[in-house]
Amino acid sequence: MICFICKQDISIFSALIVHLKIIHLLKSSSTYECIENQCTQIFPNLNSYKRHVTIKHLKNTFSLPTSTLNNSYTICDNINNVNNTIVKTPEPLDTAYSHDITKTNYNQQPPPESHNSFDLSSIINSFHISAVTFTLSLLNKNNFSRKDVFDIQQKMKISLLEPIVSLLTSFTKETIKEPILLATFQTITSAISDTFNFCNTEYSLNSWLVENHLFENIQQFTVNEEIDLVSNSGKTMYNNQITKGVLLPINFQFKKFFEHDKNLDKTLTIYEQLTKNTNNETEIKHFVQGKLWQEKTLPYRGKITIPYFMYIDDFEINNPLGSHASVHSISAIYYSFPLSDQSKLINIHLAALIKAADVKDFGNDLCFNKLIHILNDIEVNGINITTSNGVKKVHFILGLFIGDNLGINAISEFSRSFSSNFFCRFCKAHKTVTHKLCKENNSLLRNLVNYAEDVAINDLKLTGISKESILNKIVSFHVTTNYSVDMMHDIFEGICHYNMCHIINYYTNVVKIFSLDLLNYRKQNFNYGAIEIGNISPIIKSTHLNNFHLKMSAREMMTFVYYFPLMVGDLVPEDDNVWLFFLNFLEIIQNLLSSQMSDGSIFHLQQMIEKHNSEYVLLFNDNLKPKFHLLIHYPTVIKYSGPPKHFWCFRYEAKHKEMKSYAHAITSRKNITLSLAKKFQYKFSYSILQSSFNTEIITNKIHVNSSKYTQLILRNLNLTSDQFMCYSQMEFKGTTYKVGYFLTNFIDELCLYEILEILVIKKNYKVNFIVQQIEIDLYNSHLKSYQINKTKNIILKKILSPGECSGPPVNLHELPNGNIMLRLKEYYSD
Repeated sequence: MICFICKQDISIFSALIVHLKIIHLLKSSSTYECIENQCTQIFPNLNSYKRHVTIKHLKNTFSLPTSTLNNSYTICDNINNVNNTIVKTPEPLDTAYSHDITKTNYNQQPPPESHNSFDLSSIINSFHISAVTFTLSLLNKNNFSRKDVFDIQQKMKISLLEPIVSLLTSFTKETIKEPILLATFQTITSAISDTFNFCNTEYSLNSWLVENHLFENIQQFTVNEEIDLVSNSGKTMYNNQITKGVLLPINFQFKKFFEHDKNLDKTLTIYEQLTKNTNNETEIKHFVQGKLWQEKTLPYRGKITIPYFMYIDDFEINNPLGSHASVHSISAIYYSFPLSDQSKLINIHLAALIKAADVKDFGNDLCFNKLIHILNDIEVNGINITTSNGVKKVHFILGLFIGDNLGINAISEFSRSFSSNFFCRFCKAHKTVTHKLCKENNSLLRNLVNYAEDVAINDLKLTGISKESILNKIVSFHVTTNYSVDMMHDIFEGICHYNMCHIINYYTNVVKIFSLDLLNYRKQNFNYGAIEIGNISPIIKSTHLNNFHLKMSAREMMTFVYYFPLMVGDLVPEDDNVWLFFLNFLEIIQNLLSSQMSDGSIFHLQQMIEKHNSEYVLLFNDNLKPKFHLLIHYPTVIKYSGPPKHFWCFRYEAKHKEMKSYAHAITSRKNITLSLAKKFQYKFSYSILQSSFNTEIITNKIHVNSSKYTQLILRNLNLTSDQFMCYSQMEFKGTTYKVGYFLTNFIDELCLYEILEILVIKKNYKVNFIVQQIEIDLYNSHLKSYQINKTKNIILKKILSPGECSGPPVNLHELPNGNIMLRLKEYYSD
């Protein structure tokens, strides 16, 4: 065969095709010419050229075996095995990037395996896209500033890429003499030297991301503009003082999130399962099953509606003990979708950033008006989401505005201080009444009518309302129906401190059953187990008891209260009134942390809360604090919004850590809100490049084991050894499971299982546990715990799925008397 360009004689036709593509860089859509046997036909693409040659010129020629054709890369002596080197895409340095690289090629197909479809320009393009992915992975890290990332690029180019290019250039000049082949290698070395072609500057990176629909520019909006004294280059003069906030492209982010990885289809499937028989269900386990969501969706019957939560809170980016503390405090607004996994920080997104001082100085109306306009637009007009089944219009409805009491009261224009006469955003009870109020008074609840009357009165001291909230401009939202509470601050950073200080003081100073030193000794040396070992709190001091505030975080307080019965329960008499008060409080917490609640359990919770508040007043001769009062509204909140653990602040406050880490990585504070917003724009773009926002299963190859129970697996799951993977540890839906952890199952009675192996079925990625059931002796109501048989008698071995488990893994604890105890959990830890 003769090459129509360079007229070189090629041994076989398949080798000619490789020659045309590698040496002359022709593509499948290029124009080809046939010059065999004085043929002068011209063809518009490769397929027609191949068909012509096969029929007209190769019909009677000898055909080589397929294996010979597949290995016919040696075009001439100078090429040798170079072609094989070109065809293979280099393995990434870190295997974590390998999956990302294949997912990021939006415009080009991945490099083909066979030489017949080899496309050098496509491979070079894929190589440059992988450099974008690498750059975004660095920008995704909180401790790297944007400047750091582009500095790393330059250093890699100078210290690594340029020497590699020099080495390849020197080698090819010495070993390859054909000018055309040298030109091809020059194209390759140029591509390597220009690895960061799409992202060598922030501008070029942004341009590439915008072109590939992964990025949309941030909107800065003017909060206030006035003539004032301004410092410019050390000189003070009168000039325009412009106050700005930052608003991220919410419409774009909503659209990309639900178009990515079939998230809309997944969300609608979950939504349908939860709302299928809402009217007949006695259990409420999600927000969409509550009364509030049913009321919000009435105007949108027959349309696709999806709820989302918004969260507002201030966080400090400077040293809280330094001279600039609170100077650059930021008000952050996040949003999340309750039908997705909110426990993962990647599923909590940034909506807006405004300086806290600006919100205080200029008010909520000026600061949040732009945001409210967008929220109304995505609800009324909806967003067109492109799916595999076509375009669907989705109306996104704000379900709850969540946060701590100060944050919610501030944006809702309720009283911001608990010392106010009317501090409660749920009811109009006077402060003096709340000191003894143990049960919710329906006649005092706030509603649209009395709210409008209070706004007209325009007196904060008489009504607890400073003005009409701008949130009421949202179509399906009103502050009086924002049934949102935060267990993190109300319970674990509020009520627990008062209760536990009174209880500890009673036992150490009043009846003197045990000393504070003994409590600290038992607390610090308690067998917390592998699950809770990271949540041990500091020692308790008498000053903490006097101030009614223990030095514990909310998560540490949760662990302390959870294990308090096992720490000192053996020292307390069974008929002790204070201990009975504590056990009732413990049951309240366990009920509030449940994943689902029935009408009966909500009514029982209401009775326990009433008992708790009345006994607190009687036993400790103390008034009920504001957070005790908020507790009486929890049963109503659950009826309208579902279990409160689905909208507590734990994960949102963890999102603050990302902001703070990045703020510490940069020294400039000029326009800090824009700097932070840009960082989170890149984080969002990088998350789109990942295979999934909602990866349920996270495994590591170091935890792969060979199964010891293949016969049990074959008998129960009908799987052979090549159809599943066996692990000693894995993360499933944000919860870590390990061999040796214990699981519980409660149907008619409690069953306890020890994990022996963890299985992942390759076909459908389902998780199963091989477990052995452990015998339980009895339930100890004094310790709110189950006593386990000391010999841990094994009843049977079986296979258990995560859906059959009642809650997350639990620990077994050995007490000083040798008894082995189990405390149940009905919540998933953070």
